[in-house]
Amino acid sequence: MRVIGRLGKYLFTILLSIILLFNLYGIYQRKIHHQQFPMAFGFGYAIVSSGSMEPTLSWGDLIVVQRKGSYQAADIVTFAQPEDKYPITHRIVSINEESIVTKGDANTSSDLPIHNEQIFGKVILIIPFIGNLLKVISSPLGIMLLVILLLLSFYFRKLE
Repeated sequence: MRVIGRLGKYLFTILLSIILLFNLYGIYQRKIHHQQFPMAFGFGYAIVSSGSMEPTLSWGDLIVVQRKGSYQAADIVTFAQPEDKYPITHRIVSINEESIVTKGDANTSSDLPIHNEQIFGKVILIIPFIGNLLKVISSPLGIMLLVILLLLSFYFRKLE
C-alpha cells in the first residue's frame, strides 16, 4: 500500500511538471517568437472557446492537435486566418488543388478558403471539459499555484 502511495506522489509530481513545462513553453513561444499556436514535437493543444463545432466539440473541451503532411475532407483541423487573432478549429469540407474549404459543424456557411501552410494540424484527441481546468492552470495565478504545489510535494517527500 505504501508503494502505491509513493507511486501516486511521483506521478502527481511528474504530471504537474509536464503541465508547468508546457505552459512555460507556450508562453515563451507566444511572447518571444510571436507564434499563434505553439507546438512541441509536432503536437499542440487548444481549448475550444465557441460552439461552432457542436456537437463534435463543445465549449471547454481540450483538443490535441498533431501536425500532418497532408489532410483530407472530413478531418478536423486547427488553422489560422490572417485577420484572426486566435486559431480556428473546423472540419475540412472540400479540398482542391488551390485551396482547402473548412466549415464549423454548427455553422451554416463555409469559412474563407485556406492553404495547407495555414493549418497547424489535425485534431487527434478530444478531452471533454478539461480545457476549462487547463485555462485556469495556464493563467499566471495557476502557474504560480503549480509551482507551489510542486515545491510542497518535494517538501513533504523529504519529511517522510
